[in-house]
Amino acid sequence: MKQLAGIAMLVLSSTAYAAEFSGILKSQTSYGLDSHELQQQEWLLDVEFNRELWDGELTLIGRLRWDSVDDLNHSDRPDNYSEIGKPITVSDSGEIQIRELYWEKTIGDLYLRLGKQQVVWGEADGLKLLDVINPQSFREFILDDFDDSRIPLWMANTEITIDNSGTLQLLLIPDTTANELPAQDSPYALTSPKLVPTGELPVIPIIKPVRAANSLSDGDFGIRYSDFRAGWDFSLNYLYHMVDTPVVKSRFENGQLLVEQTYRRSHLIGGSASTAINDWTLRIETALETDRYHRTRSSLPGIEKSDQWGTVIGLDWQGWTDQFISIQWFHTRILQHDSDMEAGNREDRVTFLWESNFYNETLNLEWLHLHSLTNGDGTIQTRATYNFESNIDVYVGADFFYGNKDDLFGQFDQTDRISLGLNWGF
Repeated sequence: MKQLAGIAMLVLSSTAYAAEFSGILKSQTSYGLDSHELQQQEWLLDVEFNRELWDGELTLIGRLRWDSVDDLNHSDRPDNYSEIGKPITVSDSGEIQIRELYWEKTIGDLYLRLGKQQVVWGEADGLKLLDVINPQSFREFILDDFDDSRIPLWMANTEITIDNSGTLQLLLIPDTTANELPAQDSPYALTSPKLVPTGELPVIPIIKPVRAANSLSDGDFGIRYSDFRAGWDFSLNYLYHMVDTPVVKSRFENGQLLVEQTYRRSHLIGGSASTAINDWTLRIETALETDRYHRTRSSLPGIEKSDQWGTVIGLDWQGWTDQFISIQWFHTRILQHDSDMEAGNREDRVTFLWESNFYNETLNLEWLHLHSLTNGDGTIQTRATYNFESNIDVYVGADFFYGNKDDLFGQFDQTDRISLGLNWGF
């Protein structure tokens, strides 16, 4: 708490500038249809403070998360956080953290944002391709909203306007925080052999991953150029980064089988493009990722390295008032595929998103379906939201998984749930 108190004293020390406070309180209760018990009873409070500072603007967002049903929680601070990125305090039921804290300023053609923040590359729904700057919390697998599940990082984010239309973005990220994986006793614990070792021994010691030190040499570097030409918005992206999911490999030591987790670097080279055609919007994303590791059927070390190619093509339609439809095709290919790998050399997935507003936009219905054409597994996420007051939304939703237990979505076939929620802005 001393860390939070010190920051509060810093931002409140001067009264020369106007300050603004706002916040949002979210509550969600989820009931497992297969387990026949509560899966979640969470309260999430985000409080935001804004004020002018040094001819720029300072933003501080604090977060309190409390879940009285601790099935999705870790018993202590997860291993994914770096020293500078960790929450202030963690308990069995929740945590307190500085969600974001950054100072931003525009100087001519230069925009500068320094501090803990989110940076979003790409616009794909449901799954990510270019949007890998910030790690993600997988406490609820991919069911949580991306804005809430992204883990902000300490970084320097600079954007430079070029020729009045182009923008060059530079990112220096010393924060080595990685993905937060589900607890081993969580309903969303990873069990697919394509992701984790399985069937080796009943009890296997697991060596926790070692986080790199927080410095520019251990951190990530990104550069992105975006522009609008001939009716197309496009970007060229490059990221040299530590992949946020640890590589899990097996080895023998002193006659004992050990499972070791390490983080490995990768180069991401890609881009995006989009254009509007009457009521339609065409979106394209593509990315080449080097040195990605994939599970193999061999016992030791149980992994093999290969470059990986991914592409997303999306088509959005808004031809009717208060209606939005989006379809996407995701394609991934392992370029140096080996027959011993658990995953095939390619996978194709499709998504369908439908959103509709009724009664002067007070009622919103949403349906998102992700389906693997290759493996036949998938997930369906539905939600009905009613705007009870201008700042109060209530909703009911349902999430379903299907498919083989060895596949990405099918491993959660027994975690279907219904949810009730409330969002109150103030």
